[in-house]
Amino acid sequence: MKIAAIMCLLLAGSALAHGAGIFLRWNHADFRPDQPKSLVAMSDSNLAGLAWRIDCITPAPVPIVGTMRARTGPVLKGTFGASVVGRGDNTPMAFNYVVDFSSLHEIGAYRFIGPDGVTAAFEIDHAPYLRFVTEAVRDLRVARSGSYETILHGFSHPGDAHAPVWIPDGDVANGKWKPASPARKIDVLGGWYDAGDQIKFTLEIAYTTYHLLLAYHLDPAQFTRVNSRSDLPDVLDEARHGLEFLSRVFPDSNTFVIQVGDERDHEQPRRLPEDDRLDGRRPALCALSRAHMGAAAAALALGARTWRELGRTADAERYAGLARAIFARALQPDSVTTAFERGKVNDFYRDPIDTDEMALAGAELYALTHQRRYLDFAIKLAPPAGEQVGWADWNWLANLVLSHYDPTAKERLLAEVDRYAERAAGAGRPWGIPGHYEWGSLYRWVGAANAAEVVSLRVAPSLAQGRLFDHMLDYTFGRNNWGVSFFFSEQLTNTVHQIYNPTYELLGVFPAGAVSEGPGDRKTHDSLQRYFKSERDGTLARFDTPAAVFVDDREDFMCQESTISGQADIVVMLTLASRAER
Repeated sequence: MKIAAIMCLLLAGSALAHGAGIFLRWNHADFRPDQPKSLVAMSDSNLAGLAWRIDCITPAPVPIVGTMRARTGPVLKGTFGASVVGRGDNTPMAFNYVVDFSSLHEIGAYRFIGPDGVTAAFEIDHAPYLRFVTEAVRDLRVARSGSYETILHGFSHPGDAHAPVWIPDGDVANGKWKPASPARKIDVLGGWYDAGDQIKFTLEIAYTTYHLLLAYHLDPAQFTRVNSRSDLPDVLDEARHGLEFLSRVFPDSNTFVIQVGDERDHEQPRRLPEDDRLDGRRPALCALSRAHMGAAAAALALGARTWRELGRTADAERYAGLARAIFARALQPDSVTTAFERGKVNDFYRDPIDTDEMALAGAELYALTHQRRYLDFAIKLAPPAGEQVGWADWNWLANLVLSHYDPTAKERLLAEVDRYAERAAGAGRPWGIPGHYEWGSLYRWVGAANAAEVVSLRVAPSLAQGRLFDHMLDYTFGRNNWGVSFFFSEQLTNTVHQIYNPTYELLGVFPAGAVSEGPGDRKTHDSLQRYFKSERDGTLARFDTPAAVFVDDREDFMCQESTISGQADIVVMLTLASRAER
C-alpha cells in the first residue's frame, strides 16, 4: 500500500509544478483513523467556490476487526470556502484555504484532487508514526561521545577522562573562564555532543535524558531493541548513556561540571569526533550552578525511579544517591543561579533562572523517596505558568510532577497549556503554531504541543486543548509554508536533506532520524548571514515571509543544526503520536 502512496506523491510533485500557483501543504507522514486531518491550499489567486475531491486509491487489503474498509473511487467532495487569511507573517501567499477531511476514518491510500489537477497523496493507517521512533532515538547514538556503541564513528574524546578543570574568571556573570589553581583533572567521559559542534553541555544532556525517560514512561510497550547492544530497549539504553555522564559531573562536593569543551571547538576544521586535535585539552568548566545542578538531579532522580521499577537496584541506588547529593549541595549559600561560557556570537546555553529546574528536582526526589522535605521545597519554589517550552524552560515539567500533590500546580499547568492553545488558534495562523519565530522555534513549538498532549492524557483527560498537538505533528511533517518534513527520513518524499553536522557531512550519510531546527525569525537570520557560505535556495525562499525564513542547507546552522534537546522533544512527540489509544 505504501508503494501506491509514493507513486501518488511523485504525481503530486509533478502536478504542483503546473498547478497555476496553487500549493498544497499536508502531513506526509500520514494519519491515524482517529486523528484530525486537514490540508492547506496556498494560492495567489482566489479559489473560493472551486471544487475539490478525495479519491480512495487503494483500500486496506484485509479488513481489520472493528475498522471499516475503504472503497475505491471518490469518497469525499467539497468546494473551497473563503480564504482564512491573506499574505502576512505566517503565510507567503494572498489566499489560504483549510480543507478538513477528518470525517475519513477508513484504512487506505487516498488522493486529494484540487483545481488545475493539483494533488496530495496520503494514507490512513493504525500506527503511521511508529516507524519513525527508532530513527529518532538512533540519531542520539550518532551524537554519543566516549562510547564504543556509537553509530557511524568510532570511540571519541578519550581525553575527556582526564579533562582539566576550569573555573569562572572573576564574576560568573561575565561568562569567562580560566584554569583552576592548583591544576587538577577529572573524568567527564561520555555524554552527547550537543549539535554540529563537539561540545558537551550538562544542561542539554540533563534535558535530553529526562525527556527520554519521560517518553518511556508515557508508553513503555512501543519501545524495542533495534540499535541497543544491551538488554534495554533503545530509548532506555540511550537514557542510560546520559545518566552515566550525569553521574560524573559532581566528582566532589565543590566541583560541578556545566560544560566540556569550549569555543575553541568552533575554530577547528570540520572533523569526525575521533579526529579532534583538541582531545586531551578540552576543559571541564565547573561552577556550582543551581540551574545545571537542579536539571541533573531531576534527571538522575527520574532515572533512579525508572531503574528501580526495572529491578536494577544497584544502579537505581547509585543514581538516587547522586541526585540527593547534587540537590543538597545546590541548596548551600555559595551556589550561584547559573553559569555559562560567553562566545563571540552568543552565550552558550545561558539559563538565567534556576527555580524551574530546582523545583522539578525537588518534586522528582519526593516521587522517589516520599520524604516530605523535598515536596515542601518544590512547592515553595514552584515556577509560574511558563511562557514557552525549551531547554531553559522546565516550568511545565515541574508543575506536571507537582500537580499530583498540589492543586495550585495543576492550575498553573493548565494555565500554561491554555496559553499555548490560545496562541495556536490566533488569527492569521492556519498552521496552528503556538508562538513566534526565533532561533530554534520548531523545538519550542513541539515542546508546547507535547506539554498540552501530556496534560490532556495525565492530568485533565476531559481538557479540550483544541488541535495544538495534531497541528504541530502536521506542521513537523509538511503542513507548513515550505511543504517540507523537518524530520529527516528517507521514508518521506518531502524530507529535508541537508544538516549542519560534520559527521554526516564527512561520511556522506543521510541523517536519518534527526530533526531540523526549522524556521527562524528573519531578523536574526539576516544578522547571521555572513556566517553562511551558500546562497539561498530560491525554491524554498519564495515561501518565506517578512517574519519567517527557512533554508535547507548544511551551512545554515540557524535552521539546520539539529540539537540533542530538540531530538528529545521529537522522541516525546512521536511517542505520543504512536500511542495505541489516545
